[in-house]
Parts: sequence; structure tokens; C-alpha cells
Amino acid sequence: MPEPQPFAEALSSSPQLFARLLPTVYFDKYLSLDPPIRPSLRSPTQFRPCSINTSALPNTFGSSVVRMGECIAVCGITGYIIDTAEAGPSALYTNVDIVGRAGPPQSELMSMSEWMYETALATKLFDPVQLRIDDTAQTVVLQAQIQLLSQMYSGDVAWAALLAALAVTRIPKAIPADDEETLTSDFGTEPVVRFSKTETQKLELNYENLPWCVNFGVMDDTGLVLADLEGRVEEVSVQGRITMVTSAGTSSIQNLSISAGKSIISKEHIRQCIAFAKHRAAELDSILKSQIYQSNGNG
Repeated sequence: MPEPQPFAEALSSSPQLFARLLPTVYFDKYLSLDPPIRPSLRSPTQFRPCSINTSALPNTFGSSVVRMGECIAVCGITGYIIDTAEAGPSALYTNVDIVGRAGPPQSELMSMSEWMYETALATKLFDPVQLRIDDTAQTVVLQAQIQLLSQMYSGDVAWAALLAALAVTRIPKAIPADDEETLTSDFGTEPVVRFSKTETQKLELNYENLPWCVNFGVMDDTGLVLADLEGRVEEVSVQGRITMVTSAGTSSIQNLSISAGKSIISKEHIRQCIAFAKHRAAELDSILKSQIYQSNGNG
């Protein structure tokens, strides 16, 4: 009868099981190497490779498919017409879900949807005035449906998919309906506004300062900064979290959140993350603009 093996040693022949049962120990084994490396074989400050494809979905105003590592997000932009007074401050609403998921909304996904709505509002992605319909008291409201193709709740991938879809969004022109389609009320006849089937107008964004979301983790014992967290093992192994929203074209951080273990995050950590985030924003800008250029037939 074979001798019983120590628990960790027994798991060494099954990395997936080791990572699932002892994620922190598993992660630390990689970071203790010289030089430190992550289970994905990325260095601590290396970002996942990113690909962006636009205008992939039919029957949408704009769409995108974004992949970072093993995480994929698909975004489709649609819209509807309502009274301007009811449109809200951003005229953009987001919903994040996982493909094939059943059951009630999960708290993580609801929080991500709310964060994206608030970030879109704070960064002023576009001027909602351009969505107002001339000579009416109505406006177009945009709806972004974002589907994640994995269980990894990666907010930066979902946000990149939203930006890419908005960058190619063309809104059908709103026109008054024919006389027979007007709505009669006690106060008279009011024109019904509908979308044109042929005329569209491009959504105007500030393309020089697109705000990209970049996340980091900080290790409590070593102070090591990890760029672009991926998967459950990395998420549960870090003690500090930093999320930045920044663009390549400005020197300021448009949004900054620090969570879990704030006491271990120093000014030096923040300075490092700002430099990395600026570099990542420039990289993502280049990927998106290259994709748009090629899709317009100029590649």
C-alpha cells in the first residue's frame, strides 16, 4: 500500500484542482519564482493581449466583440424614443449578463451594470443633446446589452466592449410618422416619431480622449503590483484593488477607486499604476482605431 502524500504535494499533479482548492497558495508558488511570474505566464506588470472587432452583430446601432486573454465580451447598442424629460442625465443604460445564464440577476453583474452606468455619466462619453429630436420634446435613449462569454467578471473587458460599440454606433434618424400613424389625444393630434429605415447619423464621441478602464492588484506581503487581474485565482489572492479610468490623450485620471486593504496601497503604488494605465489606454486606443480604419475599407 503506497505511503500517504502531503496534501499540497498530492495536488501538485493536478494544477487545476490545486488552484481551485488552494488558490492563494497556488498563486504564491508562481510569484515566489525568480523572476516572479503568474499562472498565465504573464509577468506581474504585463497586460493580457487584446483583440477588438466591431459591427459584428446585425439589427443593432453599433456592436463589438472584445477579447482579453480568455475573457470575451460582446456588446450590442440599440435604442428607443421617449420624452426628453424622462431620459435621465446620460441617455445611456447598460446591462451586463453571462451568455446562457439562467435565473435571477446576480449581485456581481448588477453591480457591474451600475458601475458602467455611473462611469459613463462621470466621464461624459458623449453629449446627450445630440440625441434630442429636432422640433419635438423627445429624445433617443441608447441601451447597451453586454454579454460575457465566461464566468470571469472582468469589468475592464466589458467596458472596452461598450466603448468599441459606441465608437461605431450609427443612430437611425428620427422622423415624424405619416398622418395615418399619428396619435390622437384629448388635447389634439401629436406626431408620432419613428426611426428611419435608411438614414442614420454617427454618434459623436471624444475620440481623442476615450476613457479606458484598467485594473490592478497589490500583494500585502511583498507590495507587488499586478496589472490586469484575470480569473478567480488572481482575484482572491490580492489584498488591495485599484481601478482606474483614464485616457491616452489627457494627463488626468478620470475615475479612481481603491478597495480592500487600503492601508497597504501607497502613493508609490498609485504612481506606478497611473503610468501603466496610461500605457494600456494608448495601446487599446491604437487597437480600436486600427479596427475602425480597416472596417471602413482603408486597411
